[in-house]
Amino acid sequence: MRLFLLTFLWLLPAWAQGGGEYLLGRVLALEVERGLAQVEVGGRVEWAQLPADGGGFRPGERVVLYREGGRLYVTEPDRLPWMGLLLGLFALLATFLGRGKGVRGLMGTFLSLLVVVYWVVPSVAAGGNPLLYAFLGSVGVLLFTIYLVHGVNRKTTAALLGTLLSVAFVLFLALLFTRAMAFTGLASEEALLLRQWGGMDLVSLFLAGVVVGALGALTDVTVTQAAVVQALSHANPRFGLGELYRRGMEVGYDHIGSLVNTLVLAYAAGSLPLFLLLTKDPTPLRFLLNTEPFAAEIASMVLGSLGLLLAVPLTTLVAAWTFQRGKGGPGEGHGHAH
Repeated sequence: MRLFLLTFLWLLPAWAQGGGEYLLGRVLALEVERGLAQVEVGGRVEWAQLPADGGGFRPGERVVLYREGGRLYVTEPDRLPWMGLLLGLFALLATFLGRGKGVRGLMGTFLSLLVVVYWVVPSVAAGGNPLLYAFLGSVGVLLFTIYLVHGVNRKTTAALLGTLLSVAFVLFLALLFTRAMAFTGLASEEALLLRQWGGMDLVSLFLAGVVVGALGALTDVTVTQAAVVQALSHANPRFGLGELYRRGMEVGYDHIGSLVNTLVLAYAAGSLPLFLLLTKDPTPLRFLLNTEPFAAEIASMVLGSLGLLLAVPLTTLVAAWTFQRGKGGPGEGHGHAH
């Protein structure tokens, strides 16, 4: 959800107004006492205003500058070269370790980002319902990428159906509990800023974040579980629906056990700033947890976790029905998209 919000906040000002101008430059010298930095920008040497705390900049560092009203401000270090190096390392390892599927996975990820940045976010910024466009965009990308990465076969189709059924449950529960807890969508600084710009259904934006976040994590779970059922069916083609489901869930229970631990740690790590507030805020814990920022974070964590947990039995059932009595043939799961 936070990535969706940050993408929205990044693009919205560009559509709303021209504003100032962003530039790249290099710090030549610092005068922290005066709050100024001498920078080289566009072949010229100028003075730029430093952030209130000095920003921790150092001579020789490449920085992002912002010019507005004839004044120049130092805003951020230029992080993109390091970010590009990190992404390049990720792409290299994904290609080397994942081979064909790694390459197709990278293509799917790139497509997903393109859809979010150039279709979902502009549609929402133009007044569209965030939940509708985020859901349509995510499902559309999922339909393409899951077949691109894992091939067009019964296993992939079973995983896709399990994913969509799980998302439907998550969406239903999210709608129910969001209404019951009277969420306003104002659970973060980003949402407060969006409210100032106006014209945004923040509750739908919150729901969109829950659904999109669940979709991204569900695919891995459902494909793995469908592959387990497929392997069982190929090992003994006489297994019927009930036997395949029972044996598939023997692995699924282990999957669920590990998921619960992994999910709690993953969400807890992302919520560390909120947890730190618990130690600083004098408000009694009972009432602090009742505030929307805490309640919304907990709701997102539990709803996403419920989606992943439900995905295991749902996908196992769909896959058992798909592969019962040896349907699909032993070589089908190794096909790939062309």
